[in-house]
Amino acid sequence: ETFQLRFGWSQTTIRPDLRELTDASYIDPITDILTRGNSGIVPADVDNYDIRAEWHFSSGDNLTVTLFDKEITNPIEFFESAASDTTIAREILNADTAYVRGIEFEGLKRLGFLGSHFDTLFLHGSLTVQDSELEAGPRADAPTNPVREMAGASEYVANVMLGFDSPGGQHTASIIYNVFGERLYVAGRNGAPDGFEQPFHSVDLMFSSVPRH
Repeated sequence: ETFQLRFGWSQTTIRPDLRELTDASYIDPITDILTRGNSGIVPADVDNYDIRAEWHFSSGDNLTVTLFDKEITNPIEFFESAASDTTIAREILNADTAYVRGIEFEGLKRLGFLGSHFDTLFLHGSLTVQDSELEAGPRADAPTNPVREMAGASEYVANVMLGFDSPGGQHTASIIYNVFGERLYVAGRNGAPDGFEQPFHSVDLMFSSVPRH
């Protein structure tokens, strides 16, 4: 009743979107970088493995620890492509193989133990620590690092939320903090360095109210 141990295995597919399958170039609206599609892209196949331990306490608190491993065949990745000296361009390719492995912690702690004034407050958080590796393979055009981490895969991601639930559930509020570690943005070619997105800290405030009838 208070502890569960789960083992999971599944096979999933990551399919390219329409822009990625089109032999045309477009300007990414977020990054303003010229991006080239590829009609030869095939779906990526993923084998997912995980072991999850869950603890549930009488106070309503809980803790979950998960070990996970994702083995990917034909991962869909962005690589830097040939362009002019003043233009950065990316192309979409299937790399050979990749993996993502790591551990995730997630928990909920109610703050009533601090006193009756804290009965409506709780802390919820998660921390993911992971490692990834990708083998570019022969489709990539002269990559600087033929073996590297996967694009967009940070070494860590953390979220912490301080929440409030009013008696009866009419009002809820939360302050949420999020941060991710450095992650590969675009893989360089012909000796050019890889580009990385730096850690970003964000704080969000949310409030909702349900009108009484």
